[in-house]
Amino acid sequence: METLNINGKKLILNQKNNKNNEQEIIEGDLIIVIGEYESPDVARNYGGFNYREYLKSKKIYGTVFTSTKIEILKHNADNIFQKIIRNVQGTIKGNIRKILPPDMAELCIGILIGDRTNLSEEIELNFKESNLTHMLAVSGAHISYILLGLIFILKKVGKRTYKIITIPLLIFFMALTNFTPSVMRASIMTILELIANLLNRKSDIYQNLSLASIVILLINPYYILDIGFQLSFAGTIGIVFLNQRLSETIYHKIKINNRIVKYIINLMIVTISANIAILPIMAYQFNTISLTFWISNILASNLMGIIIIIGFITLFISFISINLSSILAIFLNFFLTILSQIAGICSKLPFSNILIITPHIMSIIFYYAIIISWHNQYLLKIYQQFKKFIRTKLVYIIIILIFLINFISFETQGKLQIYFIDVGQGDSCLIVTPENKTILIDGGGSETGSYDVGEKILIPYLLDRRIKALDYVIISHFDTDHVGGILTVLEKLKVKNVIISKQMESSENYQKFKEIIVRKKINVLIVNKGNKISIEKNIDLNILWPNNSKVINDNILNNNSIVCKLCYNKFSILFTGDIEEIAEKEILQEYEADSLNATILKVRTSWIENIVKRRIFESN
Repeated sequence: METLNINGKKLILNQKNNKNNEQEIIEGDLIIVIGEYESPDVARNYGGFNYREYLKSKKIYGTVFTSTKIEILKHNADNIFQKIIRNVQGTIKGNIRKILPPDMAELCIGILIGDRTNLSEEIELNFKESNLTHMLAVSGAHISYILLGLIFILKKVGKRTYKIITIPLLIFFMALTNFTPSVMRASIMTILELIANLLNRKSDIYQNLSLASIVILLINPYYILDIGFQLSFAGTIGIVFLNQRLSETIYHKIKINNRIVKYIINLMIVTISANIAILPIMAYQFNTISLTFWISNILASNLMGIIIIIGFITLFISFISINLSSILAIFLNFFLTILSQIAGICSKLPFSNILIITPHIMSIIFYYAIIISWHNQYLLKIYQQFKKFIRTKLVYIIIILIFLINFISFETQGKLQIYFIDVGQGDSCLIVTPENKTILIDGGGSETGSYDVGEKILIPYLLDRRIKALDYVIISHFDTDHVGGILTVLEKLKVKNVIISKQMESSENYQKFKEIIVRKKINVLIVNKGNKISIEKNIDLNILWPNNSKVINDNILNNNSIVCKLCYNKFSILFTGDIEEIAEKEILQEYEADSLNATILKVRTSWIENIVKRRIFESN
């Protein structure tokens, strides 16, 4: 899959079944392609991932599918600046891969130029769960070390000349890191400060932050949706806004003379300041918070500085001599390995990655309002002057906010809610009862590849629905496209009961399931035809199939799926798992029509396809 740039708009090229196209297309080629344009998907589930908005933040507008031969008009058709950037990027990556082991080479590339394309999933997950992901994004720390290096190299040319030379070099570095929001933010702020110094003007950090955000959003307004943009600006604002206030509060209460202790505390204050600001973003975007972020950041921060310094020096020398840079790479590899081990250890610390439900926007606004009020002394003075007035108004505001939050949370309370979740391959359905009992039926799953439907779709969906615990999970059968996502849900969320049928055939999925329920001590209900489970008043779950005395050996997992009917007053819904025609006939023979009649019948897609084909055949 390639990315095309057509008339200034980027498109993803999917070469579908293209056996005739044997030539290699590389970035910078000018081509002619005939294909079908497809607009990217929007969010397919409530609160789900919006692929279209994500691509827009990367300036990509859609996908072109082609099965015809692609004609290359010209190789390397970019302008001179783009060619230089691409060649330098290629040389950097090539040199690093020559002097470091594979995993550490990709980690080094991620740290120095922000390219995580080939970084192993395990390392990336460790950094994420240990709250060190920001170390894989080039940002202000890198710019600081680059400036120190330039000061050392250009110290003899004079301060003014050094500042003039630094500005285009920072622009070059932005291009080298593909103009990612965090790099642009740090670089633009530094450039603005350098320009202010050249003009003998005072530089204001808040003005620089504002101007940097305006410039970035003018380049691409959809950067506002980019997680890197949000975290970079929020973290910087947190440090600028809260660091001094927190320092004053802490040092007012305790006196510290030991330099090492004071350095550690200052490091903690900076880390806490940034994390206070980004906490709502992490909670909203990733449904996680950490209580151990300060441990991982204290352990890794100084090490990160050493890696950046040695990394850039090694990189610079590699352009002159690979053999000489290989000597420095021994030390670089040592520190990278330690950093990777710190990420791995900290990712497994208790409370390092706590799952939480998605917070309301109103709660986030309220959170930031409290922080601003606590920080701003001027607001506190106003509060003292108009204490009685504000107290009265504040009571009204809090009452209104509580009402709104409760209205949003419980607007559907007292009703039976049924949600069909788009999990791609397979089925998944969430039921929320009038008394707020939760039932999840199946969870989809990919038969091929390593895509985790539970991690990527189901858990985020449930947390967006403000559900962190499930009363019942029903597994119709143990094919991957029905149970794959459920296994992750059982691992990550609290589940009280799991409903399954007697297993007629052992499988890898069933073995994994047994290990999880034993470890997590989850109650398992093994059901058979004729069982009835009372969920709550007026809601029953009737099990219609399988029949253990009539096991169907043909496609044994599908045809012995759980078939159940949820009844609520005069409403009912019939879930049929993956049963096929042979099982349908058995069920029809065993039940009267009234037992099978339902308000809603849930069937798999192949049923609909077979019915349509049958009717077309009969009509002809």
